[in-house]
Amino acid sequence: MLRIAGLFLSVSLFIGSLGFNTLILSKGNSSFLIGLVCLLLGFSYLPWFANPLFVLGVMFLSLKRFWLALAASATSVILATTALFIREAPYNEAGHMASVVGYGPGFYLWLASISVLLFTSLVATFLKTHHLTRPPPLPHGSANDSQA
Repeated sequence: MLRIAGLFLSVSLFIGSLGFNTLILSKGNSSFLIGLVCLLLGFSYLPWFANPLFVLGVMFLSLKRFWLALAASATSVILATTALFIREAPYNEAGHMASVVGYGPGFYLWLASISVLLFTSLVATFLKTHHLTRPPPLPHGSANDSQA
């Protein structure tokens, strides 16, 4: 149940991030830098590669491949946080650059979606590992055993 809820929340946050601004630039109109545009055109930046790993993490978690989901989501978080090191981004179609002065709600929703996936993968991996290392329950005596 936790796995399904985590997957739902993570994917919902990711989809929600597509409609909001991601980067706030020092000049020009940065309103075109919504999440969907960054997803479609941002492949020249390292943080973009967090997206395919996010999708892999969702797939692995859906298939109950917890260790693979954990590895994919952890790598995705690392790549996503490299977005904090982007100092300039284009502010128009001509490719003129402007300094990044802040981050919009789309950026934070995107980071939250990947973080929720990592947390869900971590908990699911821990619970599975904990379940496998627990000793089996002791057999209970049945009513027929006490008649002897």
